[in-house]
Amino acid sequence: MGSWLRQKRCYASGKAGLTAYLVLIRIIWNAFWDPCGTFQWTVRKRPPTCLRDPALGKHAYLYGRSSGLRFHYVTKGDNRKPLILFLHGFPENWYSWRYQLVEFSSSYHTVALDLRGCGGSDAPSRLEDYSLENLLYDIRDTIDELGHTSCILVGHDWGGMLAWHFALERPDMVHRLVIMNAPHPASWLDAVLRRPSQLLHSGQVCFFQLPFLPEIALSLEDFKLVRSLLCGGRMGIRNRARRLTEAQLEGYLYYLSQPGALTSSLSYYRSLLSNTLYKHQDVAVTSMLIWGEEDSILVEGMSGGTRPYVRGPVVVHTIPDCSHWVQQDQPETVNKLLWDFLLDRDIPSNHIEDRRFSSASKSDWAMNGDSRDLQQ
Repeated sequence: MGSWLRQKRCYASGKAGLTAYLVLIRIIWNAFWDPCGTFQWTVRKRPPTCLRDPALGKHAYLYGRSSGLRFHYVTKGDNRKPLILFLHGFPENWYSWRYQLVEFSSSYHTVALDLRGCGGSDAPSRLEDYSLENLLYDIRDTIDELGHTSCILVGHDWGGMLAWHFALERPDMVHRLVIMNAPHPASWLDAVLRRPSQLLHSGQVCFFQLPFLPEIALSLEDFKLVRSLLCGGRMGIRNRARRLTEAQLEGYLYYLSQPGALTSSLSYYRSLLSNTLYKHQDVAVTSMLIWGEEDSILVEGMSGGTRPYVRGPVVVHTIPDCSHWVQQDQPETVNKLLWDFLLDRDIPSNHIEDRRFSSASKSDWAMNGDSRDLQQ
């Protein structure tokens, strides 16, 4: 394993160097034709209206007893009801869970947390502050500080990777686990072991290992690359009805534009190649994996690669024509799957069942009415 990790770092360094070269060429080219526009970005002074919408929930803070850091979160619903804790990915914040915060607040205490270094939470400057151990302590402390002993843990992207690990480390604190477009850590490792070229395919992961340049590249032309990630034709939200408006996009750019925010967010990637990240353990918690089929960001085929690492009841749902940003791209579909899972209408078996969410399923959902009807 040690020799392979060294080889992996070599692959990553090579890919990062190649990507950096191409990025520099593009920066120079753009700067030659439009120097003012290329090196222009704006620090947002005031949160946009979408982040202050009271219909989405109440803003609050808690202090992690392990770290002493202050964490921002948005909550909706009765705190005496079971907790659903939502963990976001990059370059997102709590706002990516807006559809789920509202949808499930009638029956659950819903909480969307800003992870350390993201959104309105504290952002320590040292890379070691973003070690896996520290990040998992944050989740444990959050559950405790919210007055619960366990939760339904829902994670997307980086939040999904953390949710996998937390379910491995503290299964007693995870009643049910829902992962969206995030492979089991060992599944990701095995995919790269079988096909090292897959690591080279993960260009952004490698590029983000570099110091300084990724922050510059992401900021150029007022965060054009971030806009492309969320809204672009290849990587962005595919559902026309759910594509981010300029006002909604500002809900992400506001936080990312603050001094040091990009560096703290990228620290998750820069700690990725730590040996502690890869644990070949089986998840025993009842689980559901939701995968947007048109994900162009993560390694292809990761949803199926999870099979050897889940020994508890689990079901995998693939949503066609859906991007990496699954809970924003297809919120009605995602919410329907979540309700079915939580209300035992979609009972996982002791082996993985891979189900493709079809247009017929969507029609059934529309005929059956909204979530309130499901609970009656």
